[in-house]
Amino acid sequence: MKFLKRFRTGKTLEYFLEIFFKRKLAVTVNLTFTPIAVFFGEILVGYYFGKLFQKLVEFKPGGDTGALYHIAWTIVGFYLLQIAFYRVNDYTALWRQSNNLRDLEQNIFKRLPQYSYRFFSETYGGALVSQVNRFLKAYEEFDDVTIFDYLEGLSRIVLSAIMLLFIAPPLGILLAVWAPIYIFIVVYSSMRKAHATRADAAADSSVIAYLADAITNMVTIKTFAKAKLEHKKFSAVSTDRYHKRLRSWRLNANIRNLRWFVAVVFFVAYILLSIYLVTRGSISPAVMIAGQIYIFAIFNSLLSLHQVIQRTEQLFADAAELTDILDMKPELTDPKHPEKSRIKDGLIEFNSVRFKYPKTSKDVFGSLDLKIKPGERVGLVGHSGSGKSTITRLVLRFLDVDSGAILIDGQDIRNITQDDLRSKIAYIPQEPILFHRTLMENIIYGREGVTRAEANKASHLAYADNFIQRLPEKYDTLVGERGVKLSGGEKQRVAIARAMLTRAPILILDEATSALDSKSEKYIGRALDELVKGRTTLVIAHRLSTIQKLDRIIVLKDGLIIEDGTHKELLDKNGEYAELWSHQTGGFLDE
Repeated sequence: MKFLKRFRTGKTLEYFLEIFFKRKLAVTVNLTFTPIAVFFGEILVGYYFGKLFQKLVEFKPGGDTGALYHIAWTIVGFYLLQIAFYRVNDYTALWRQSNNLRDLEQNIFKRLPQYSYRFFSETYGGALVSQVNRFLKAYEEFDDVTIFDYLEGLSRIVLSAIMLLFIAPPLGILLAVWAPIYIFIVVYSSMRKAHATRADAAADSSVIAYLADAITNMVTIKTFAKAKLEHKKFSAVSTDRYHKRLRSWRLNANIRNLRWFVAVVFFVAYILLSIYLVTRGSISPAVMIAGQIYIFAIFNSLLSLHQVIQRTEQLFADAAELTDILDMKPELTDPKHPEKSRIKDGLIEFNSVRFKYPKTSKDVFGSLDLKIKPGERVGLVGHSGSGKSTITRLVLRFLDVDSGAILIDGQDIRNITQDDLRSKIAYIPQEPILFHRTLMENIIYGREGVTRAEANKASHLAYADNFIQRLPEKYDTLVGERGVKLSGGEKQRVAIARAMLTRAPILILDEATSALDSKSEKYIGRALDELVKGRTTLVIAHRLSTIQKLDRIIVLKDGLIIEDGTHKELLDKNGEYAELWSHQTGGFLDE
């Protein structure tokens, strides 16, 4: 257990063993056929090869060759049996491992959406993809070394030692004493450098994360002429990786030197003892030859043990980061016995809601009470940090309240599944993110079973059809990663068409028009007029002109509702909203 803790592999090993033993019949074949193949192909062949050598030494020209050929054909038969067992073993392992990797990929992908909005906002996407790939490759490597290195090597060592104890007890005893000492030295020294291997893997992730961030923001780097600065920063990250990698490699070299010294000492002792036993008549030359074959087989297995442990150490280090993520408990979970969703009309109620972000001492909301009627269109206004975005994230249950409750149509949103809740809410962020798929796939993403006619109608109502029809591939056009091939206005119209198809009774708009030119804003404005019909709507706005016509405008300050009314009513009050309106610059709030 200390070994596992030193490598920090306990949880990773648990994940790997769970998937390794998933297909019990196949793994039983692998665990059984490997030692059987070693027994036929190396143990029995080695024994009979020694007998053949003895017969050849004693053979006189003109003598009977029948015994020689009988032993030779016996050796060939054992080799063929070994090949047969190995081939069955290989094909079984290939089938089992490929299925296990598929299941592992799907399990990881199923697990990741359970993590919170905050987790993904604080995690580099490129680094996470790299961690997933390394985890999968680590399992593949674990599967290989378990069957083809550890099991095969252990079978070879144990069976050879048993055979040596049977045919030449002194040589068997020498091996039985030396092998555990050698294994202990290799394992202990590898344990001592486990922290260096993990540090190397963490430094590798830092390099990948920095690369991913820089490549994603390359236009910004070029725009602000910061290539030299970024190169300097990257050089520091890369140099740190260099030092940690070099330290890990130097430790490996030291371990190799130690194991070679211990191996040479044993080999010299074995040769001298074998000569002594033969000259004393304690063993025959045939036994010495057979023993030599076993020793070379064991010797090769033990000499490669360091490389195998090094591979194992590296694969656990590679898997460690994603293991830590998979071992995290999701911040938000569904109830064990969820209620059936009763959300239909879109009545939203905040009842004495208290909330603060982790690692902060100040409440965002001390005790928030808010009621939004079904079909009511409400704007949320206030300076940055006033709580506007937090309200929408709480409604979407990207965050959970600390106390109090949020009800929709009288039902506490914590009592239903997150998928049920979010299927009733259409959300359009300030910068919609599209999949690198076709326009049609992005438009119909919000609802299953959408017909092409329904998608075309929604696209027409969202004023997206007019630009889509000008594209060479029309609705089959690939939009590029994150929708990079489309303008901001075009992405917004695609997002609106997608939201229309959801038929969700609640709509949340997070400053959906702030980054648009006047022409795009005109199209988006018309599309939004269609989209909000019959839906309870929450609109976050910095451009106050976009919310004048809403049913209500709520003004937030430091997590408190300080004003609530229509645009005209709030202007007549001559309070905070009126001041914000008068201080707008170019239509935006002056922060």
